[in-house]
Amino acid sequence: MASPSRSNPNYYFHWVRDSGIAVKAILSLYQSATQPAARQRYFDLLMDFADFSRHIQRTATQSPAGLGEPKFTIDGEPYSGPWGRPQHDGPAIRAIELTRLAFVLLSEGKRELVREKLYDAKLPTDSVIKTDLEYISHHWREPCFDLWEEVWGHHFFTRLLERTALIEGAALAMKLEDAGAARWYLEQSRALGDELLLHWDPGRNHLVATRELDGRPSPRSGLDSSVVAATLGGYATEEDLHPEGGCVYPVDQEQVLATAAALESTFEAMYPINDPSRRIEGTAIGRYPEDRYDGYRGDSLGNPWPSLTIAFAAYYYKLAERYLRLERAVLTSTSLPFFQRLPLEDARFRPGEELRLGDPRFDEVVFALRRKGDAFLGRVHHHINPGGSLSEQMNRFTGHQQGAPDLSMNYAAYLLAAGMSGHLPSSR
Repeated sequence: MASPSRSNPNYYFHWVRDSGIAVKAILSLYQSATQPAARQRYFDLLMDFADFSRHIQRTATQSPAGLGEPKFTIDGEPYSGPWGRPQHDGPAIRAIELTRLAFVLLSEGKRELVREKLYDAKLPTDSVIKTDLEYISHHWREPCFDLWEEVWGHHFFTRLLERTALIEGAALAMKLEDAGAARWYLEQSRALGDELLLHWDPGRNHLVATRELDGRPSPRSGLDSSVVAATLGGYATEEDLHPEGGCVYPVDQEQVLATAAALESTFEAMYPINDPSRRIEGTAIGRYPEDRYDGYRGDSLGNPWPSLTIAFAAYYYKLAERYLRLERAVLTSTSLPFFQRLPLEDARFRPGEELRLGDPRFDEVVFALRRKGDAFLGRVHHHINPGGSLSEQMNRFTGHQQGAPDLSMNYAAYLLAAGMSGHLPSSR
C-alpha cells in the first residue's frame, strides 16, 4: 500500500515500484533479525509478496506490453482509469529484490522453495522472477513513462534498474542451471549499458534523466534526483552491480558525483527552507527543478520529498563505504564540484589527484561524507510530524508535511539508510 490516503490524493493502491522498495526493507529486516518469531514474520511477508506479485503478473491489464501496469487495487485487481502506462521500472525493482531474496534462501538451503516460488528455469515460465526478467529483456528497448509517471521516453532510472535486474538475474539463472537464459540476460544488460552511457551531457555536466524520442529539446533541464537514487542499485542497497556485468554507474563514478553536486546546488538555492540563515543542516531534496506537483495538484510549486532527501543520505553513506572498500578516492575535473561541497576544514584538491587510505585527506573525505549523510537524515527529522509520521512532501517554505500521508516508501527508505549509517540497531 503506497499510502492509506484515499482522497486528495488517492494513493490507496499497490504500486509495483513502491512495493518493491518496501520489500527491500523487509528483506533487510529478515536478514538482520535474531529472534525466530521476528524472522518468521518477515519470511511470511516476503512469501506473501511473492504470491501476490505472481497473481498480478497473471492479471489482464490495460498496459500494451502486459507487465508494465504501474498500480493495482489493494486486493490485486487492475486499475482501470487513465494513467501513464506502461512503466517498466516496477518489474525491474521487483525482480532485483526477489532475486536477492532467492540468493538468501539458497544460502539457507531452500533450493526447492526458490524453484517453486521464485525461479523455475522453464519457458514458458510459471515463476515470478523469470517472468519479470523475460519481460525486461524483451521490452527494455521500448519507451515508457518515467517513475514520476509524467514523461514518455527512455529513462536513466528505469534502464539502470533494468540492467541491475538482468545482471543479478543472470547470476541466479546460472545458479539454477538455466545457462541459456543467463547468457541472454547478460547480452541484453551489455546493450543496456551502452545506451546508458548516452545519458551524459558534457555541456551541462550532469546525467540527463530522460532521452527524448524525436530529437527535440526538452522543456526540462534533465536534472533529476532519480538519477542519483538509481545508482544506489535500487534504493540504498549495500551491493554493487554483479561483477560479471561491470559497473556502468557506480556511486563514485565522476558523472554521478557531478550530477549529485548539481542537484544539491540547485535545490539549495530553490527552496527557502534550505536558506543557510535558518541554520538547519542538510539540504532538502526535490524531484526536479521544474516540478509543479505540490502533493495535491499539478499546476502549483513542487516541494522537497522526504524519500529523496533520505536517498541522498544513503548515497553519501554508500559512497563512504565504497571509498573505504577501494581504499582510494579519485578526483577529476568533472567530479571536483562534488568535493568542493563537502564540509572540510582545509582540504585542497586538484583534478587528477588520487587520495589513498593513509592520507589524512582521505580520512577527512570519508568523515565528511558520513557527516553529510547524517545531515540529510537530520533534515528529515527536523520536519517530521510530532507523531513521527512522514508524508510525500515537505513544504518548500515551511517544511510542513503535505501530500499523501504515511508514504510507505519514506519508511522503507529511512530504515535502509539509517541501517547503513549505523544509527539503528539490528532488528530483534
